[in-house]
Amino acid sequence: MTTDRRPFAVRLVGFLPEAERALAHGLSRAPADGPAYLCLSEDSLQDPDIYLANGTELKALAVIASLAAGDIRPALVLGATGVLLPYPNLPLPVQWSAMYAELARLVERRAEVLAGLSASVDSLVPERRRRERLDLDLTDPDVYEKMRKPRREGAVLCVDANASFSEQLGKSLKQFGTPVLWAVDGVAAQALCRQHTVAVILIDFAAPILDHYLLCAQLRSLEAHPEVVFLVQSAHDYDLTRGRAAGAAGMLDKPLTEHQLQAVLRKFMRL
Repeated sequence: MTTDRRPFAVRLVGFLPEAERALAHGLSRAPADGPAYLCLSEDSLQDPDIYLANGTELKALAVIASLAAGDIRPALVLGATGVLLPYPNLPLPVQWSAMYAELARLVERRAEVLAGLSASVDSLVPERRRRERLDLDLTDPDVYEKMRKPRREGAVLCVDANASFSEQLGKSLKQFGTPVLWAVDGVAAQALCRQHTVAVILIDFAAPILDHYLLCAQLRSLEAHPEVVFLVQSAHDYDLTRGRAAGAAGMLDKPLTEHQLQAVLRKFMRL
């Protein structure tokens, strides 16, 4: 975790892979005198600060309609929509000077709104939903309720090369009475899971493990079926297909702030 200034997390919605790569590259080159941005990967569990949606895709517009939250978690739409929307809209192809200026405006407005709230940023409702619901969705609400996993109680286990991260997390979660355990490798991690009730396991790719995905599958097969989240230095290090096959809940880019990590843990745990 870190308290340093972080880039704003952007979730791309409705773009083809090639367009996603181009947008991620452009956002990574944002001017140094303005906000920095990080494009979240598809399996990232981090809550976005901003949504960037493809206005030419109806489904993308439905997604942001169900997930965006005004000035607190705003959306920017790219491309002609053909309909009037309550979001700022920029034409395609992207004119990066206009893009940086509009994103900076959204970031500034977001900061003003958060500063005016009595609750802190970590009290925002986390983005738990992984499937959007369309306005004309006729699915019985009970079906969605059965899909939602109950929040767990138990410890958080950090599998990492050293104990510094788990020590920081332990201080952060002390107010909730949530224990934090540390294991340096897979053998120690499995032993701790058999001795304690573990709700969530954070596996750092820096840990001395031969196959992180195999360890994930082994931990998920334990009786308690703890949730497993990978911590990576870069989303490029994470193999989405192998992670899903191993039963991982998803991944997170490092470094993480205290608020970010608590928000992610709230997706799975009672804090």
